[in-house]
Amino acid sequence: MKANPLISIITVVYNGELVLNATLNSAINQSYKNIELVIIDGGSTDNTLEVAHHFDNYIGTLVSEKDNGIYDAMNKGIKAAKGDWLYFLNAGDSFYNNQVLQSIFGNNLPMQILFIYGKVQTINEPTGVDYVTGKKVTFTDFYSHYPICHQATFTHRMAFEKIGTFSTGYKLAADTEWFVRLFKQNENNTNYINSIIAYYDIQGTTYHKRMLGYKEYLTFGDIHFPLFIAFKNRILYPIIWVKVKLIRLFTGTKLFALYRKYKFKPTT
Repeated sequence: MKANPLISIITVVYNGELVLNATLNSAINQSYKNIELVIIDGGSTDNTLEVAHHFDNYIGTLVSEKDNGIYDAMNKGIKAAKGDWLYFLNAGDSFYNNQVLQSIFGNNLPMQILFIYGKVQTINEPTGVDYVTGKKVTFTDFYSHYPICHQATFTHRMAFEKIGTFSTGYKLAADTEWFVRLFKQNENNTNYINSIIAYYDIQGTTYHKRMLGYKEYLTFGDIHFPLFIAFKNRILYPIIWVKVKLIRLFTGTKLFALYRKYKFKPTT
């Protein structure tokens, strides 16, 4: 695979004037300079576009129009991107440090690699117990949870050409459904790196609509997983529902904070 590939950094944003500047600065301040910014704006009514135009020297494509949700916007970004590798750095996200891209793309990658994934550092954890998460996974790891965080992934454009883009019928879990398709068909073309890629705001939309996301997970599980796995996950649905309710009930308590400290190794 060629050295010094062009990296398309795709940013999806809607009314993000307060966070977009920091996100785009996180991209252009990378020591690796062969990048383009692809900004997909959902027709913002604030000063988002004014902020974006401060980065015109780095922008390959800027689209501002209404979309049919975040995955529709991300698909627009895929179509517009000119890079060999694509990365989604949506408004409010940021790279972990300025060396992330150089550490990955500064050297030649094996020809067969279509997908690279690593770790993320959580932020905005309701208990204040932030942590690093991410590990090497296989297709079977998707049978029970979401093992990869989108902010930790880089995708070669050929991967989208081989298996398609995001399924917009899913509103919260289309990225995980895409990962499932990828690992089901091309697990040998993936590569895990033991590095922190980005900061991950844990209280995103999926966090607050967890059971809706889980219903989507069950739906694509029926399609992609073995029958007994899909059946087991549906049987477990009431237990997951109770668990989520308990988490919501105890999130603001000291007891829950102790639980999180026990479960995860804090980074602060």
